[in-house]
Amino acid sequence: MKSAIKYCLGIALMASLAPAHAGGTVVLREDFNGAQLDSTVWGVGTWKLGRTQLGNVPVVAGGIAQLAFKTYRFTGSEIYTRRNFSLGNGVEFEARVRMNHLPSGLVTSLFTYNTQNTLSDELDIEFLSKQVNLSTTGAPMLMTTWNNWDEAHPTYGDGIHHSSQSKVITGLDVNLFHTYTIRWLPGRTEWLVDGILVASSTLAQPDLAAPLRINFWAPASSWTEAYDSRLRPVGSKRQNQTWFYDVDWVEVRQLP
Repeated sequence: MKSAIKYCLGIALMASLAPAHAGGTVVLREDFNGAQLDSTVWGVGTWKLGRTQLGNVPVVAGGIAQLAFKTYRFTGSEIYTRRNFSLGNGVEFEARVRMNHLPSGLVTSLFTYNTQNTLSDELDIEFLSKQVNLSTTGAPMLMTTWNNWDEAHPTYGDGIHHSSQSKVITGLDVNLFHTYTIRWLPGRTEWLVDGILVASSTLAQPDLAAPLRINFWAPASSWTEAYDSRLRPVGSKRQNQTWFYDVDWVEVRQLP
């Protein structure tokens, strides 16, 4: 209860700092009201990411899409819109999601990503369960921008190709549903929680049209802030443990 009160007070204090909602035209809305993932709207990632083999198809029921991570064979989930979204005057990518008391060593995300001629652009909201579990005052939210990123010649933190910031959202309980927004503007990106601005950046701004993506996975040991050696694959289905990342709805808006 105390953390919920702190969260509400924090949101109220930040409200005066938040810009007015820009409005916009809804160009994609997904409420997951069917019995399965709509394959005309969504693709399912099947590649290797970190130490995770993606490919779990979300279970859709009761208006919720559940992305799963399984310790047997270390399988995770990624879904992505089949449509790319161009910047124009701006785009808002938004989803209402929750984690479910995850063990350390997992990552949940809402992000955009696309590549062209081996270079990639990306915008991220990520929660590292290791950092969430270590926090006593809220939840650290990692927010990242990438422009013309060259994986073969990485330049982390240069402000041109990559920039990131982590901010503890005081009182935020990620195990409850909250709405997260990436507002992509010409020359600027803003991040919002429940409609309240929490961070912004003008560094490493992407310009490539991209799909919206949501994933759930376990990173390799090279990402020390997210990796936890105690999270290990198991050798049989009987030993498997499954965790879920729940998505209530997704909306994309093109700004006027």
